[in-house]
Amino acid sequence: MTTARDTIFTQIRHSLGRQTALDELTQQRLENRLQQHSIHEQPTLQLSLRDKFIYQLEKVAGSYEQIAHEQEIPACISRYLSTQSLPAQLVMDAHLKHLAWESTFLNVAYRTAQQDDVISVTQAFAGVAETGSIVMLSSPASPTTLNFLPDVHIVVLSLNDLLPHIESVWEKLRQTHANIPRTINFITGPSRTADIEQTIQLGAHGPRRLHVLLVG
Repeated sequence: MTTARDTIFTQIRHSLGRQTALDELTQQRLENRLQQHSIHEQPTLQLSLRDKFIYQLEKVAGSYEQIAHEQEIPACISRYLSTQSLPAQLVMDAHLKHLAWESTFLNVAYRTAQQDDVISVTQAFAGVAETGSIVMLSSPASPTTLNFLPDVHIVVLSLNDLLPHIESVWEKLRQTHANIPRTINFITGPSRTADIEQTIQLGAHGPRRLHVLLVG
């Protein structure tokens, strides 16, 4: 029985002038090419990875705080919520569960984000200095809803995970993951739109605030 997939591939072959499947030699050449992962010309970064990332992050209305050790994260977040007059209720990435949250007055839940959640805390896979973006991977421990539903998104990013360019993210993924996660999100600053009278509005499709804790 012919499936829709077979029909699509047949149409692609015909459009390329191929009436049959690839011969073994051509197949091997294509496989070799796919494994090369060639990278084209990239911009030179004039600053250190840390300074370039911070510059680009603040340029898109993100904020940050740098701390020395991950053990400081609970107290740092508690302090941030207090200074911003935000509630002490968090929905969180389970990768951060090992930290001493019981030492704070924060109410922490490890689950997917829901409509009423105001603040989420997640751990980034990487940060891209070129654009000031954070890279989030979906997993059972880190549901994608944490990145988009709450109004305030707090992200933990190790300085060791700062990468120079977007292409560097794919290199790191191939080195660290045998199977690529189902969803990979590049997030650059708080959500925004200029659809309404060409005026920038924050929080249009996601968080109004993006706060990054740089650890290291």
